[in-house]
Amino acid sequence: MTFCSRTALFGGFLLAVFAVAPVLSQPESVPRLKERGLDKASYVQLAKEWKQYIEQNGESADALANLALAYKYSEEQDAAVIAAKRAVELGPDNPKALALLGEMLAVWVEDEEAALEVLQRCREVAPDYEFGLTMLATAHLRRGELSDADEVFQTVFDQRVIATPLQDFAYNMLVGLPRGAVLITSGDNDTFPPLALQSGMDFRRDVVVINRSLLNLPEYAKALFKLHPSITPEYKIDKHETRYSSDGHVELLSNKLIEKMIEEKKAPVYFAASANREYSGFSPELYIEGMNFRTSARGLSAEESARLFLDTYRLDSATDWSYAWSLMPKVSQLVGNYAASMIKLAEAEGLTAQSRLSLLDKASDIAEFHDLTEMSYYIKSIRK
Repeated sequence: MTFCSRTALFGGFLLAVFAVAPVLSQPESVPRLKERGLDKASYVQLAKEWKQYIEQNGESADALANLALAYKYSEEQDAAVIAAKRAVELGPDNPKALALLGEMLAVWVEDEEAALEVLQRCREVAPDYEFGLTMLATAHLRRGELSDADEVFQTVFDQRVIATPLQDFAYNMLVGLPRGAVLITSGDNDTFPPLALQSGMDFRRDVVVINRSLLNLPEYAKALFKLHPSITPEYKIDKHETRYSSDGHVELLSNKLIEKMIEEKKAPVYFAASANREYSGFSPELYIEGMNFRTSARGLSAEESARLFLDTYRLDSATDWSYAWSLMPKVSQLVGNYAASMIKLAEAEGLTAQSRLSLLDKASDIAEFHDLTEMSYYIKSIRK
């Protein structure tokens, strides 16, 4: 703490009067993107506030972890790594600092051995810490160590760290797919829960869940197709070169592999409703089927897809008042895919009038619960 002094004449005596600099209140904890996304300017401001807080109040593992996370989302990679390393130095048993450093070592520094060591330590000190467990599983996936990742996802399920809305979302993603399907995902919330459900409940193990971002890593891609040889596309992974095409798009390994899987039709390929389906010039023709999008024109009819929503899917948790939706807006956004998919189905040909009305009723309930105003207005307009 810093002090500034001044003198004052009081009662004939010269006294030293010390004015204490005001203590900065602790800034807002920096949210992870899977919980609540902010704009870059907000992360820059949070980094500034946490830096000032540390300068005045001293270093601590928690404060430095928040600073590192703010730097990370401000795209200040070097500063983020330095702050995360210092956080672990001060708090070698701090789960947040360990998980964050492990993630950075794996993704940015590309020191996967060090990342695994840090993340294993995180698991030892906090065996039920969801962020640490999922980052450890991701580190194994990046290295193509699928069986090790599967064991960690078993723990994720056993520790019950997946919120019910996410667990139900994962169940709904998997339950209606045809046997042997490939499901393409893109984010944490649509990748980790289904993998944990497969590992923990031995549920729909026949479905191959593929994270699109990880598919750009040769070790992950080769291990995945070695485990599932029947879906292996005819493409030389080690020969691929990521480069710009003549129209300015990046020719990603993931796009080439997914494109080949769709063309070769060795397995039915689906995209999760929450997944990014258009990326760097790759935009396959898609057909809605329940809450997923298939890449083949042949599949369930609109009425059969509607029955998934009306009879099969677990939707009650999407409007559960006991869940802290305000703290997890990304989860709220995720379950909004239910409403969007039901609206799209309601506009398809071949539906009975009753199924159409029931879909719109369920979509309206979810849209209104999550304050999806534009979606609610649209539902009202197509009812007319």
